[in-house]
Amino acid sequence: MSESLLTLRESKSSPVGTRFQAICAMGDVATKTAKTGASYYEVVLADATDDFKARVFGDSPAKPALLTLKAGTVVRVSGFVGDFNGRPDLKLENLAPLTDAERADPTIMGRLTPVSQHDPVKMTAELLAIVARIPHDALRATVESILEEHGDRFYEAVAALGMHHAFRHGLLEHTLRMAKCAEALLPLYPKVDHALAVAGIVLHDVGKIQEYSRLEPGMAKASFTRAGNLHGHLVLGAFLVRQHGTKVGLEASLLERLEHILLSHHTMREYGAAAIPSTPEAVFVARIDDLDAKLSAVEEELRKAPPGVEFSQLRAIDGQLLITPPKTGR
Repeated sequence: MSESLLTLRESKSSPVGTRFQAICAMGDVATKTAKTGASYYEVVLADATDDFKARVFGDSPAKPALLTLKAGTVVRVSGFVGDFNGRPDLKLENLAPLTDAERADPTIMGRLTPVSQHDPVKMTAELLAIVARIPHDALRATVESILEEHGDRFYEAVAALGMHHAFRHGLLEHTLRMAKCAEALLPLYPKVDHALAVAGIVLHDVGKIQEYSRLEPGMAKASFTRAGNLHGHLVLGAFLVRQHGTKVGLEASLLERLEHILLSHHTMREYGAAAIPSTPEAVFVARIDDLDAKLSAVEEELRKAPPGVEFSQLRAIDGQLLITPPKTGR
């Protein structure tokens, strides 16, 4: 293969007809049926910048290798840029597992793992400064106790598997942005308790350190753990809050309210909430969470949108996102 390596985002931004070659991690292979009745295989291939669904029919040269490889295998893929409804569509022609030498090359493997664009050391320091300003000793101690025991995992964890902040240090970035929003908005809402709201924001997604696997270098995506499948991060987070809140002596009624923030921050039961937000602090945290999740998804879509595309379907907003920027001179 003579083509130089491209990221998937670069490949999707290339003109129709351009050949591409990329390093990707394989997802699960599924058997599908086309409208014509023909069977084919579908597999998601992902790198640090994007992913795409590849269709592999019976006559494809990629089929023999595809059927012998497992999900998570790192492969070298090649094909060409096609077009589907006016959008770039990557067409897979060949794939092969990496050699031992390629798997040992950090430059190649580094193409797979998405990482926050912000400095995690700086983000950690900013978040800890906000925690230090929580104006209630026992609530602050609860947060500090959890971060002292689980901080290393918290600071490098993903915040999601695909919707938003699905990259290393994503949970830290998401939590910090929410905490900054909270400090800016709290003066406008005096009925929302500062200490409880900020403690709830810092801990609202802490259960994700147990819900998701580690996103190790060389991996394109994290996955659900056994605990994640059986309990989910709202319940896992509430377990952690109860354990550490009890340890530091957090008063029972405040512990109940803090747990409620975690258990209700998905706003509605059909969205996974164990309860409906029923305190000022729970409503405050849930809405800031939704704001940052949706706008972060919008930012990511704007970053990866191919040139010339006007609208893009975006799951986070359940509709079409206008890609072209406003003409304000910025």
